[in-house]
Amino acid sequence: MTTLTPSLVTASLPPLERQVLELIAEGHKDPEVAARLGLGTAARVRYRLDQIARHFDLEAAVRPQLVHHGYACGAVPPPPLLHPLLLDADRFDLVRALAAGKTLTAYARRRAVTSYQATYLLEKTSARLKATTRPSLIRHAWQRQILGPSVFAADLAALHANRPRPSETGRGLIVPLLSGYRLAAPATGRSPTRHLDIADGEEALVAARFLADREGYAPLWVTQPAQPGRPYRVSWGRRDAAVQPRSGLATEQVPGLDRLRSA
Repeated sequence: MTTLTPSLVTASLPPLERQVLELIAEGHKDPEVAARLGLGTAARVRYRLDQIARHFDLEAAVRPQLVHHGYACGAVPPPPLLHPLLLDADRFDLVRALAAGKTLTAYARRRAVTSYQATYLLEKTSARLKATTRPSLIRHAWQRQILGPSVFAADLAALHANRPRPSETGRGLIVPLLSGYRLAAPATGRSPTRHLDIADGEEALVAARFLADREGYAPLWVTQPAQPGRPYRVSWGRRDAAVQPRSGLATEQVPGLDRLRSA
């Protein structure tokens, strides 16, 4: 997976630069940004973007990377979160590559695909996220929790770490919890046992009830932490293939799991 941020500079942008970056992230073109902010010409917008890149200590003013970096370091308020969206491995990898400042040509070369194939994938990904420009694609990816600090984004990155088959990704489930959304993937031949680590015991049971009896999520069991402060683990698939984490989890089931079938 592509590294997204080389080094974060936690500092606020000057007001004008922040407004420029926010409008670019929303999908506005340079002449629109110039007109809205009274900058006169599109060239002055590009100059402000160059200033932002220098502020972030980035080599070039690559707009998707500027937007991602601005959100990640707190220089620009991130957009409000929407219901998360599950992307397949190819689209997810493309979004991360753009957020890391890679060009579409560099992405195509790294993935050994043609320029046409990369452009087509970008068009399909933009349509899925309802984005009109590459910078706005990053904004929408943050909104839909594909990028950013949410637990769902971490789950999605972990799911795609080994580039699963499209059929495995397509059967993933978005688990709604009070603490935020989680992503669960079915147990398969390549991953005979999967799990979610959840801090709260009640939320672990909620997740287990949500997954119970679904294809690819049986048998399902919950184990409680052997030490205070450790997470509960919701597991499914082959018990004999399960690997216990180093922190250690008790083997007994959490009280209430026996009521899953009747819930």
